[in-house]
Amino acid sequence: MNDIDLVKSEGLFKGKALKTLYPFLLALLLLAAIPEFSHAAEPGKYDVLAKTVMPFANVFARKTKDPNRALSIALRIEEMTGLPPSMIGMRGSLDVEFPDKVRLRAPVMGQDLTICRNGQQVWVYPGSKVAPLLEAANASGKLPPPDPKYQLTPFHLPVSEKELVFLPALFQVRDAGKQLVDETPCRVLNLQLMSQLGRALGVREWSAQAWITANNLPARLVLLHPGWEVSIRCDSVKFAPSLPASTWTPTVEQAKDVINVPASQYQQLLKLLANVKGKEG
Repeated sequence: MNDIDLVKSEGLFKGKALKTLYPFLLALLLLAAIPEFSHAAEPGKYDVLAKTVMPFANVFARKTKDPNRALSIALRIEEMTGLPPSMIGMRGSLDVEFPDKVRLRAPVMGQDLTICRNGQQVWVYPGSKVAPLLEAANASGKLPPPDPKYQLTPFHLPVSEKELVFLPALFQVRDAGKQLVDETPCRVLNLQLMSQLGRALGVREWSAQAWITANNLPARLVLLHPGWEVSIRCDSVKFAPSLPASTWTPTVEQAKDVINVPASQYQQLLKLLANVKGKEG
């Protein structure tokens, strides 16, 4: 739910893999009109998926009539392959505001780490934990030299507002019935990208399960890959026209241990932190 792909992006949705989406989307729009591929006979599960996905898609759309251009998600790790028992239940959060603001808080190196992009500015807390990693990465050549002229690009989906309604057609959807998440009734959907698109993006072995509330909000998400699985509880999902300006600045306490990162190193920083987190598991 890059930073849904922070690690592969300059901004958020960017990169060679995602650029492949556009021609496949057009092809799938044609396939959707063919009875074999059409979901018209099963409107229920695709309707639920569409109502769940569209608020997220509208946040990242280049243009949309939807007033909500920001979202906040509070997450909790319920289970993950190789994750130490002490980290089960660890909480994180994701805040996004179109077109160039992202703040991710997640458990890394045994404590909460916050990385924030506010336009062309990038800061990380706690700096005392991250600075040694950056120094080592710079020394080994894993980070590009700081470039003061480098500009992070805005993030947006590479489709028009009219084409957003066809996004659910990119998925193969199976209805897995209804289950309770805590005390909340949810519709369970098994999801996988259409095989053509999965091959193009190199994620055909990935699949997901989504528990969706009656309000069409995700309550739980399970990502599956051969030999690996993660279950994430969505404790809160909120959409808004914008988020408070304070969202993108360090708190008074954080300001005591913040480091600024050059925009040209943002993408590599995300990869570096993801690898550190993975090694911990």
